[in-house]
Order: sequence, then structure tokens, then C-alpha cells
Amino acid sequence: MATNGASPGGGFMQPSALSPVPSTSTVTPSVLPKQRTHPIRSGSMKEATVINHVDRTILAINRRHAKKFSSVYEQLQTPQNSMASTSVGSKSGIVEDKERGYESFKEVVKDIEGVVDVLWVSGTPSLQIPYLISLSVLVNTYLPDYPFTGKATFRLLRKLDSFFASLILGEDAETGQPLSGFEGRRNVVSMTEKVRIKSIAESARVLVVEKGDARDPDAEADDDFEDESTDEMERDMDFDLEGDGPDKWEMEAARVYEKTIQLLGDELGTEVEFCDEDMARGDEGENNISTSP
Repeated sequence: MATNGASPGGGFMQPSALSPVPSTSTVTPSVLPKQRTHPIRSGSMKEATVINHVDRTILAINRRHAKKFSSVYEQLQTPQNSMASTSVGSKSGIVEDKERGYESFKEVVKDIEGVVDVLWVSGTPSLQIPYLISLSVLVNTYLPDYPFTGKATFRLLRKLDSFFASLILGEDAETGQPLSGFEGRRNVVSMTEKVRIKSIAESARVLVVEKGDARDPDAEADDDFEDESTDEMERDMDFDLEGDGPDKWEMEAARVYEKTIQLLGDELGTEVEFCDEDMARGDEGENNISTSP
């Protein structure tokens, strides 16, 4: 997973730096791990480490997606690029020796979730907001390219929804706990960012409905088979999409970004009408999402 630490000699971070801490609270658990109590200091080595890790992992995600659709990818790589690909992949934790193309959206979800968790645990809004927007665009961009896998996709979208809603509220949308970096601050998420987020969320809901209309229920049931490695959070979430037939699936689709859309709908009203829909669906050119200088 993306939050694992690497060796001190050349890698990412010590496990204690950004590792989720189990919560002993009796409140309803969040779909996200426990945050740091204070944001990472701007300009610090720890901030640079997080940025470099997230950038490398996203680069590896983009490359694995590209390799799914490019049969000549390996032929176009020079030996130097191949070595770099191996190095980046191994540091990010996505592959060990040689990156392969994604075979399902479930694999995409796993890698993106790792980045989302690292950003949440960082407790640093200056990193969370731009990266989360970019990752949600990445989801909207990649989702149409794979057969729909309901449980994995709905789990990721629910996590993104909770993250966005929490940033807008300044507190964990699931537990009500204050967020790191929001102490005494209002409007940490700018109006421009809120407009963008709302358009991304609404576009994601449309994409999910479109994928649902074209889905193969039998194939979905196979893709969503849960093995023994299923984490506790996923077991606790109600994703029995087959139990109640199409109505159940449509109910889950209607809940995509539910909190975010409701919060921003109340705040923004019709101000989102001027937002560029193509950008919300992911047509941003080269998906340049790094926050590093």
C-alpha cells in the first residue's frame, strides 16, 4: 500500500510519519484513516518527502494505465527509461520489478486509494486540496476505460466524497472530529476550488450511471468477488449490489458524491453553471497534477 515506509537509505518515510493510527473512539468510524494532529510544516523535508512519494505513485498509475492500451509501449522505451520505470515502480510499492498494464479498474482503485490515504493522514490542506482534485479527475478519466466493478468503485467514490466533504466542513464528515490544519480558519477551500469540485462530483455521478446502464451483471458479480484479504472497512459497507436487483444498484449510484454535492449545492446554488464540463470529466491535457515547484 502507498503508505508503507521504505528503507532510510533511499525511500519514502518511516512508518510512524504518516501511518494510520487505530482509533479507540466509540463514534461511528470514518471511511478514512486517522489523521496527524498537526499539518506538515511548509518547506520541510517531510513535506518534500510526501510530495515526491505522491508524485512518483501517480506517475506509476498513469504509466500502468497507458500500458493497458499501448501494445508498443515496451518497444518505445530506451534501456534508460526502462530502468527508471523499474525504479519508480518499486519505490511507489505498486510493482516490484516491471510495471504491467492494469487489468481491471479494481487495480486502479487500489493504487489511487493508497495515495488518498497518504494525503488524508498528512493532515495538510495545502497538499490535500490540489492533489485530491487531481485524483478525482483521474478517476473520472479512467472510469470509462474499464468494465465497471461496483464494490471497488463505490468504495473509492465514497472515500473521495467523505474527503471532499470533510475539507469543505473543516471536520471529519463521518465522525465530526476537527481536521488538522483547519484550526480557526474558514474557507480553506477557495470558491474556485469548490466550483471545480462540484462539477467533478456531478460528472462522476453521470459517468457511473452511464456505466451502470451498459454493465453486465454477471461479469460484475465475478469482478466483485471478495477474497480473504478484504479490509474491515469494505466488509462494513453495504455493497450487496445484487441482492435487491437494479433498484439497489441505482440507489448506490444516486449516492455518488452525495455529501459533497449537497454541501456545495447549498452553498453555491447555480454558480457552477460556468464550470468547464470537459475539465470535470478529465480533459486536462497531460494531467499535470504535481504540486512541486
